[in-house]
Amino acid sequence: MMWRTRSSCTIKPMETIRPQEEQRSALAILVDSVIAVSLMVLVWLQLALPRFRLSGGPPIRRPEGVPFGRPLSVFVRRADPPPAAYVLVAVCFLPLALRRRYPLSVLAVTTVASAAYSLLPFPPALTFFAVLAALYTVGTRYSREKLALAAIAVAAVTLPASLPEFGTTLWVAEFVRITALLAAAALLGDATRNRRAYIAEVEQRAVQAERTRDEEALRRVDEERLRIARELHDIVAHSLSIVAVQSGMAKHVIRKDPKEAAKAIENISKTSRSALKELRSVIDVLRGAGEGAQAPLTPAPSLSHLDTLTHPLEQAGLEVDLRIEVDLSELPSLVDASAYRIVQEALTNVIRHAEASRVDVKVGLEEDNLRVTVSDNGRGVPEGAKEGHGIPGMRERAIALGGSFEAGPLRGGGYEVRVRLPLKAASR
Repeated sequence: MMWRTRSSCTIKPMETIRPQEEQRSALAILVDSVIAVSLMVLVWLQLALPRFRLSGGPPIRRPEGVPFGRPLSVFVRRADPPPAAYVLVAVCFLPLALRRRYPLSVLAVTTVASAAYSLLPFPPALTFFAVLAALYTVGTRYSREKLALAAIAVAAVTLPASLPEFGTTLWVAEFVRITALLAAAALLGDATRNRRAYIAEVEQRAVQAERTRDEEALRRVDEERLRIARELHDIVAHSLSIVAVQSGMAKHVIRKDPKEAAKAIENISKTSRSALKELRSVIDVLRGAGEGAQAPLTPAPSLSHLDTLTHPLEQAGLEVDLRIEVDLSELPSLVDASAYRIVQEALTNVIRHAEASRVDVKVGLEEDNLRVTVSDNGRGVPEGAKEGHGIPGMRERAIALGGSFEAGPLRGGGYEVRVRLPLKAASR
C-alpha cells in the first residue's frame, strides 16, 4: 500500500520568477520616470512664470578675502532664465528615473548639477530636492557606513555652492537648513532600508516555518506509511508462511494419514481467519480516525499472546521452547507491541528459510532493557540470499525505540536474532 502527498508550499520555477522581477523593475522605472518628469515640469513652470519665482531682498556682494559662499542675489527676482537653466533642471531631475538601478551614479549627477545651478546666475529653483531624493534612495540600498560617506560627499559639494555670504545670520540659517535636510533624507532612507529588511526577514521566517511544517508533515506521513507497511508485512508474511507449511504437510500426508492432513487443513483455516481479523483490525484503525470509530476487532499485539505464534509452529512439527522471564504487565505498551512484532517476524523467517526443527524464544530483562532472543538450529542464511523486508523491518522497530538489533548465523549452525529495547525511553 502506498500513499503519496503533495506539499502545500508551491515553489515557482525560475522561468516564472525572472519575468515577474523584470516586470516589477520596468514598472518601478516607469513610475520613477513619471515622477521625475513631473517634478522637472513643476520646476520649469516655477522658472517660467514670474509669479512663482523665488524672490528676496537686495543683492549682497561677497566681501574681499572671504572666498566661502556666494552672493545673496540668487534670492532676488531675476529676468527670464536662459535655456541653460532649463537644461540644468532637467539634468537634476531626469536621472531620478534610474535612481533604483543606479543610486550612487544618480546621486553624483544630481549633486553636481544642483551645485552648478546654484553657482550660476540663474533664478532660484528647487533643484536641491532632486539631491534629497537621490540621497534617500542611496539610504534604502546601502549600509549606514556607505550612506554616511555619501552624505558627507554631498554636503561637501552642496554647502559651498548653496550658502550665502560667510558671517551673516542667513549663512547660519542656510547651513542648518541644508544640513538638516541632508540628514533627514539619509535617516529616512536608512529607516526604510531597515524596515524592508525586517519585513523580508519576517517573510523569510514565515516561508521557512511553512516549509518546515510541510517537511514535518511529510516525515510523519512517511513514518506512518512505513509503520503500516511493517504491520501488514508482519501479519501477511507470518500467516502465509504457516499456511504454506501446513498446506505442504497436508499434501504430503493426505493419502497416508488423512486425519493428520485434515488437522493441517484445519490449522490453515484458523490461521487464515486470524490473519483476516488482524487485517480487518488494521483497516478499521485506518478508517476510524474520525469520531464514532469502532474498537479494533482483535487485541493489540502483546508478548502475552506469543502462544498464538508458537502454536502453529508446533503443529507444523517444530519444537518450540518459549521462555518468558519478565512480568509482561509492567512493560510499556509500545515496547510490548514492538517486541511481539519482532518475534513474529523472526519466527516467520524460521518457517520460510531456516528448515529448522527447533526454535528457542527467550524474553527477559537486562538492566533497563527488554532482551528478546529468537534462535533456531536450521541452515542459517544461504549464500547469495538477498535481504528481504523482514530484517530491515525488525531493525527499524528496534531503532525507533532507541534499542539495538543484531542478527546472524551461529557457530554450531542455525541463526539467531537478538534485540534490546530500552524501557525508560518508551515509557516517557
